[in-house]
Amino acid sequence: MLIPKSKALAIPVPKEPNFRIPEGKYRAKITTVRKLLVERSDGIGETLRLLYEVQVPSLPRCINLAKSEYRLDLTPGSDLRNVLTRIFGKQVFTEAAGLTFDLEQLVGMDVEVEIEHVITSRREEYSYPLVRVRDIRKPGTMQLTEYAEANQ
Repeated sequence: MLIPKSKALAIPVPKEPNFRIPEGKYRAKITTVRKLLVERSDGIGETLRLLYEVQVPSLPRCINLAKSEYRLDLTPGSDLRNVLTRIFGKQVFTEAAGLTFDLEQLVGMDVEVEIEHVITSRREEYSYPLVRVRDIRKPGTMQLTEYAEANQ
């Protein structure tokens, strides 16, 4: 009678979420669009939070995440309108003037993001700097940091 060789009992370990992303420009996908109520000095206001899954070549075994927040305001010159203009182009607001703009269409969208580290006066209290999305663009418009370095 042959006794079968035992196989190792191996199960996959899921990737861990990671917000500790090095500074640079990366490919990303918008995974969540959420409206939040935040308290401000001028009262309670609405904020839009975008969550990104960022492709960081040096951290392939993590789910690399970043977020950005904007006042829920589409008046000309507002931060949110400027971001959406960079992604969709100016014509989107010309066509939507007087109507509504569905922010849910951002979910699943491929973009490129620039990540920066913000050093605060309370830096010594934290083990890692505040990570912020500095810029968002449509794909193909940024010189991607680690991809450019890898191709040299």
